[in-house]
Amino acid sequence: MEVWLVCLGLFLRLLNVLLKPIVAFIGGPKRSARFPEIRNDMLNIPAVDLAERIRNKELRSEDVVRAYIDRIREVNPLINAVVEERFEAAIEEARKADVLIGETQPLWVIKNYPLLGVPFTVKESCGLRGAPITGGSLARKGMRATVDGEAVAHLRAAGCIPLLVSNTPEYCLNWESYNHLTGRTLNPYDSRRTAGGSSGGEGALIGAGASLFGVGSDVAGSIRVPAHFNGIFGHKPTAGAISIHGHFPMSTDEKFARLLTVGPMSRYAKDLPTLLHIMAGPNASRLRLDESVHTKDIRILYAEDMGFNLGHLPVDDDIKMALYRAVQYFKGHGLVTERAEFEHMADGMELAFSVLQSLTDVPSIFHNPDNPKASPSLLLELAWCAVGLSQYSLAGVMFYVILGLKNFFASERLEQYQQQAAALRKQMIDTLGTDGVFFFPTYPTAALRHYESFGHIMGVGYTMLFNALGLPATHVPLGFDRNGLPIGIQVVAAPYQDRLGLCIARELEAAFGGWKAPA
Repeated sequence: MEVWLVCLGLFLRLLNVLLKPIVAFIGGPKRSARFPEIRNDMLNIPAVDLAERIRNKELRSEDVVRAYIDRIREVNPLINAVVEERFEAAIEEARKADVLIGETQPLWVIKNYPLLGVPFTVKESCGLRGAPITGGSLARKGMRATVDGEAVAHLRAAGCIPLLVSNTPEYCLNWESYNHLTGRTLNPYDSRRTAGGSSGGEGALIGAGASLFGVGSDVAGSIRVPAHFNGIFGHKPTAGAISIHGHFPMSTDEKFARLLTVGPMSRYAKDLPTLLHIMAGPNASRLRLDESVHTKDIRILYAEDMGFNLGHLPVDDDIKMALYRAVQYFKGHGLVTERAEFEHMADGMELAFSVLQSLTDVPSIFHNPDNPKASPSLLLELAWCAVGLSQYSLAGVMFYVILGLKNFFASERLEQYQQQAAALRKQMIDTLGTDGVFFFPTYPTAALRHYESFGHIMGVGYTMLFNALGLPATHVPLGFDRNGLPIGIQVVAAPYQDRLGLCIARELEAAFGGWKAPA
């Protein structure tokens, strides 16, 4: 346990308490009008079922695409999640899909284009050819992707139709999706609260029923935290299972490729195995998603928090109870359930930070192509941020202030934490094996109010730990808390045992209702 990290955590929690009235005032009153209900039944069909109905000519792709475009136009003024749309191009691609289906047999279609005609959305950082790839940075305004990110390319090759790119924080460096180009994305369940980050645009669109599924990325919880805040499913795959080629920002450090993953976000658990299989491309066989998984054979391990550490945020009782209900559900159906005791888990934040500190090439919002060696004054930028005159977001600058402390830990402590991280990874892999999953909070609270993320930085340890360990984790929605906000848990498995978490996600969806539209 690092004393400075504990002190930082306590200070931020105190600061959050002191600033809470100000944050509440800035956030304004809760939206009085009900969120627009979904009136078109096509918007409530899972992707795999939608693809089947399109190729069987029960539905036209053009009609489906137009239905999603109408929904996006209806709700985006309320959530501000869209960076740029490509609606006309999407309609044209849908027409071509309908023509192809009219000229071929369903068996040929499913073999060559398993999701032909199904629309989806893309986190801006994941790369969609011709669309902006600015990283939410004023310095990159006007920059566009010249190729699809590899995961996006695999989905398009399977017949999927991209509708837009969605909002992120600057350089994906925050758990609130705000930048100076697109602005702030709002939570569809409560506009006073954040949609999370860095895949917050995707989370808000999918949670609002304006997207069926999307491509997100996760370096410290950036798929799972927005999934949690918006009541949807999000899967962080085993490190390396899905290519991150085409993502921005990127690093030349090979350790960064173990931290950053690209993965699917979806309203329906049913769609996750198909999406993961397609997005993984040549790596799909390693995931063995075509193998049968029987729920009764899966062991359930669980923990309601990271253990005692003064710097950690306490987990809300509503989230703990949701986790216990999930455990009891499987126990009642005869599965083995056991509380897990993993060594070094209480130091999870330190272990995650140790991996971050070991990176030798961290992408910088201050990068200037004309003067690569230029070094900004962080204190000056903070001052400009305070008066609203910085070209950089406060969250982005704060990240580099913390990173500027470069040596979070002395060299001997860094080595110790890295050894502990390796030991924890081995213990979890040995314990989970090929038939075990681990239930764990995704985040200690439901969706935060706007600006509150600064006082809740330590909460990201719950997700970032599994990036550092390279383990797959699936966020599963489990209803709402006492304030009507979505809550859920993550289901963690051993490397390349992603299918176990996806199986459990589908069982929990059936038992607890999964995604439920905002009201």
